Amino acid sequence: MNELGQKLINIQSGLKAPKGQKNDFGNYKYRSCEDILEAVKPHLKDNDCNLTISDEVVLIGERYYIKANATLYSDGSSVVVSAFAREALTKKG
Repeated sequence: MNELGQKLINIQSGLKAPKGQKNDFGNYKYRSCEDILEAVKPHLKDNDCNLTISDEVVLIGERYYIKANATLYSDGSSVVVSAFAREALTKKG
């Protein structure tokens, strides 16, 4: 495993981001992006890493999605992960 991979393991194993937000309409708890970023900052500093997040709207078939990209940087190396989200077909609540 390379050094960036070990740093990523350190960050992931130490990160705790509880679901501190509540959606009263849908009656569920969630964590916001801001909650996660605040929780990860000390771990990034301890591991000498930087994290950037970007998003874009993409059309897949007949549906629009938000594609989010998270990139972890350290010592000239980087690792990128992507995820997709879209609105539900039916509304709950």
